[in-house]
Amino acid sequence: MLHIAIVEDDKTYAAQLKEYLVRYESETGHKVTVTVFQDGEDIVTDYSAEFDIILMDVEMTFMDGMKAAEKIREMDTEVVIIFITNMPQYAIQGYKVDALDYVLKPISYFAFSQRIDRALTRVKRKAKKYITVHQKGGRRKLDESKICYVEVQDHFLIYH
Repeated sequence: MLHIAIVEDDKTYAAQLKEYLVRYESETGHKVTVTVFQDGEDIVTDYSAEFDIILMDVEMTFMDGMKAAEKIREMDTEVVIIFITNMPQYAIQGYKVDALDYVLKPISYFAFSQRIDRALTRVKRKAKKYITVHQKGGRRKLDESKICYVEVQDHFLIYH
């Protein structure tokens, strides 16, 4: 199952991306769950590190996509981020947050499906087992193979 987040303040465009994902699911057979966020602040608040792919607009009201991506990268280095926006001047900044792609609106279904195929290739390459742990300010995704041991202190777990 593929977990995809759409972070888009334009409801019409968010609906179009969701339709594209439904079409992609029916054409490829990949099971997809979609969560839509209205603003960068919405996804960053209580970020759960459960997403495989994030489709993110750059310009939004409260927290822009670049700032949101920076905060997400602090908690989740594995999620694939694709910026879908009409702001070409931000393309270079996408490299700072290790974005897979930067696509200009309006995007056709064909171009969209190619981007998702490319994202899936990266997700599969990074396919590891993860656990999600609670921490101050949200949750973090940890690669199980990198955990040496877990220490218990009072009611807290410390992962080494």
